[in-house]
Amino acid sequence: TLNDLTNAPDVLQVLFRISQYVGSVKGKQEVMVGYSDSAKDAGRLAACWAQYTAQEKMVKVAEANNIELTFFHGKGGTVGRGGNPVLYRAILSHPPNTINGRFRVTEQGEMITQNFGSPTIAERNLDIYTAAVLREAFVKHVEPNASWREQMDRVSEVSCADYRALVRDDKRFVQYFRQATPEVELGSLNIGSRPAKRNPKGGIESLRAIPWTFAWTQSRLHLSAWLGVGRGLNPESDTDKKELIEMYKQWPWYREIIDLISMILSKTDFSIAEIYDKELVTDTKDLGTNIRTKLVETRQAILDVSGSLEYGGPHIQLLRTSSRIRNPYVDAINCLQVQLLKELRKMGPEESEIKNKRQDALIVSINGIARGLGNSG
Repeated sequence: TLNDLTNAPDVLQVLFRISQYVGSVKGKQEVMVGYSDSAKDAGRLAACWAQYTAQEKMVKVAEANNIELTFFHGKGGTVGRGGNPVLYRAILSHPPNTINGRFRVTEQGEMITQNFGSPTIAERNLDIYTAAVLREAFVKHVEPNASWREQMDRVSEVSCADYRALVRDDKRFVQYFRQATPEVELGSLNIGSRPAKRNPKGGIESLRAIPWTFAWTQSRLHLSAWLGVGRGLNPESDTDKKELIEMYKQWPWYREIIDLISMILSKTDFSIAEIYDKELVTDTKDLGTNIRTKLVETRQAILDVSGSLEYGGPHIQLLRTSSRIRNPYVDAINCLQVQLLKELRKMGPEESEIKNKRQDALIVSINGIARGLGNSG
């Protein structure tokens, strides 16, 4: 979570004061940096900035105690869980002095097959990892100046507040989330490796990051990857606006974050998300309208910062071509999924035979959308 990232350097300092522990690790320490739960807790921008500053501070703590520190990046495949399809650039954009020839990262779910499913693809990806880690050691990193740090503190605070105002503070949100996405059905269909929730009776905070991201992906809203970004990037003055643009042009880490969000925004579909609301949501439809308004705000904020005319990022031509081929099929599957969810939610226990058939069809639709979009959790 955000608090865990903030407290991590102090925890590490306390640990290194225990002489028996320092003696047992023999001068080497590995720290896992979590991406999924922190983003679910505070939103994308606030989590990214907390991860950046926490790593910087932990490096200083390790150096002060003569410990060789290796970060283990616990990322998922999707942007909402810290993933980045542009692997080489992603590694080069890490905070300065946090890799030093040592890089460990998780590969899970469909990303294992995608990145290591054949010897040729596996060799290619390992080549990219090796080249990026080696190159990183010789790259002159752009370190944020004091003004940029203050700007990121402001962006992070505003973004986090906007994210939590909806996800945590609006009591209608849990009901809306469960109606507007297949989240409830995902938990009962037994298609994941772990239970969807850590606590079956809990709310959003107990939901694992994978179904949280996956559910929003299915409805084509991708809310977990962009909520709070639009408000955070909304400048409070002309100085803020100029500085946000300057940061995008000159700071690779910040540019990579913006480009990733831009890419995921190109995969959102306003009209498909609206169909889920219209057909499945009962008395919280105004919440869906508010969320789609935030989506429009976020798209504009990304355009303002990047100076682009397209919110798809630097790979817009490839994305547009891919979408033109893919969307007619995925759109149809989304519409079928909405009807399946609508029927299943009306069925009683006495309709078990037809219900089982509908659940089988729902699993097919879930897989079809995930494969079509190239994203799951």
